[in-house]
Amino acid sequence: MADYRATTVDELRHLVSDRAISGETVLLNMGPQHPSTHGVLRLLLELEGEIVITCIPDIGFLHTGVEKNMESKTYQQAEVMTDRLDYLNPLGNNLVYCLAVEKLTELDVPPRAQALRVILTELQRITSHMVWMGTSGLDLAAMSVFLYAMRER
Repeated sequence: MADYRATTVDELRHLVSDRAISGETVLLNMGPQHPSTHGVLRLLLELEGEIVITCIPDIGFLHTGVEKNMESKTYQQAEVMTDRLDYLNPLGNNLVYCLAVEKLTELDVPPRAQALRVILTELQRITSHMVWMGTSGLDLAAMSVFLYAMRER
């Protein structure tokens, strides 16, 4: 596995217009520590006044080496670590991991357990989307959207 290295503005220069390089437009580095991105990505924005002309996403800021850490664990020990990959939808990550282990070990899962998995992961996916909707509303100063989303969650 290659070591992760953050991308610098110089490495993204070929994606930016000549106007940004000459100073006609403004390059804005938004994130990875910005209130609206929650630390998960960086956006390199090219602005003309208040209008966003281009947006170059730079992802991978939550990469914590979980895969490498799981290499020395048993299947049961590694499954616990999948909870931490997404704090809003841990069951989704658990399910994907368990499906992979079941396929590798040729394990058959009863239909009732499969149905329960689908129900639980879908409910958690919905609550995750409600958090997204609420926090997006909060970022736009719509406190009522946040409160409604948290209530429904």
